[in-house]
Amino acid sequence: YADPPYYNANMGHYDGYSLQDYTDLLEALSQMKGKFLLSSYPSDVLKDYVKRLGWWQKTFDMRKISVNLLAAKNTGTKKRKMEVLTANYEI
Repeated sequence: YADPPYYNANMGHYDGYSLQDYTDLLEALSQMKGKFLLSSYPSDVLKDYVKRLGWWQKTFDMRKISVNLLAAKNTGTKKRKMEVLTANYEI
């Protein structure tokens, strides 16, 4: 399971993780002999690897999940965030 900092988001204390770092990770994952599952935000670079290598993906609307979980607290609307799980096996 790979859960790197999301280079295309506010990274807080992980600041400094770059697009190049993310691309290096995707390249390493593309060479793996075993299975991997990667969590991230959607991106053009990821889309390219998925298309080229036939990886599988599932996308989750995290705003819907957050609103449903927090509805009882009346927290108002949340910013929409799409997260994606990517794997080199069918998920």
